[in-house]
Amino acid sequence: MEAFVYISRCIIVLLFSWLCVRLIGKKSISQLTSYDFTALMIMANVAAEPLVYKISSKAFLGSLTIAVAAVVIGWMSLRSKFYNFDAKPDIVIANGKIDKEALKRNRMNLPFLLSLLRLQGYVKVSDVEFAIIEPDGNLSVIPTSQSRPVTPNDLKLDTQYEGITLPLIIDGEIQYNNLKFAKLDTAWLGQEIKKSGASRTEDVFLAELDTTGKLNIDLFKDSVDNKPGIF
Repeated sequence: MEAFVYISRCIIVLLFSWLCVRLIGKKSISQLTSYDFTALMIMANVAAEPLVYKISSKAFLGSLTIAVAAVVIGWMSLRSKFYNFDAKPDIVIANGKIDKEALKRNRMNLPFLLSLLRLQGYVKVSDVEFAIIEPDGNLSVIPTSQSRPVTPNDLKLDTQYEGITLPLIIDGEIQYNNLKFAKLDTAWLGQEIKKSGASRTEDVFLAELDTTGKLNIDLFKDSVDNKPGIF
């Protein structure tokens, strides 16, 4: 009986902590602001108290208070007066020259900066017009006009509209909103499914409609027999 109570308490704490994290917002770990990260660390400690001391009410109230406080601070940061409440972008490379003081402010050494540039596809600092450390810690790179990839606009070429690919079937289920958005119906979709060799919607793992009107279908029975080795 005691084990059942403990397991139940673990599940309740997990669900409540998940709700509090969802309340803070949808962000990946790399996108967390300093106050979001601090709130999550404190919340983890507070939420775990019922597992040790068997006191749930204070832990739940504390977790909820921390989550609400993080939301309020996040809301304040949306106001112009608090734009730099957490941090502001910092330029570490300007006109191909490294700002040594900016590196010191951000506690970033030169090898790490060069590593971030290589990850962005730049092996020479002189190819970079500006490099900016964003508030979330990521590095944004603006290359020189001679180092950036050639675009159709540079070559004065006209391109066709690409838009976005619409998934019409996901895991055997028809996405009716997307089907309606594409101004198509289930009768047309059924015909396309039969052309692919399937007899039912449930046989389709994924069906995507591109902007040219072509439907790409991946069936559950399809397999990849020949794959290269990855090291």
